[in-house]
Amino acid sequence: HFQVECGSDSNDKEDTLMLNAKNGNIVIVATNGKIRLEADDIELVARGTGNDSGNIVCTASENFVVKDTKKVIMSPSISYKIVTPGTGEVVANGVLKMYGSIIRGVTDACSTKDSKCGGQKFVQQNTK
Repeated sequence: HFQVECGSDSNDKEDTLMLNAKNGNIVIVATNGKIRLEADDIELVARGTGNDSGNIVCTASENFVVKDTKKVIMSPSISYKIVTPGTGEVVANGVLKMYGSIIRGVTDACSTKDSKCGGQKFVQQNTK
């Protein structure tokens, strides 16, 4: 067992423990166990420049679950997209509100015969 305890004489606003890799990566691996992050608040920040860095990537071989939270708020500055090759569901057991300057619904029927609104291009873009 390896344990580190620090900050007994610090206040909650101070940075008490810092790990800094000047160059290279920090890798935390639990070969046969879990990694838990527990705190009053957890912040994930990815600073990057250009289009190649500044990303947060989450990958799970089974489930990515957000549960027992009051709200999930996403506020992207440009766009968002939720994609699945399987079944997608939007469920609200209370009120479901949707707003858009323009709302466009397209089915796969447009793949063989285009709609009067031109949905075939949208189908082709989303079935690559």
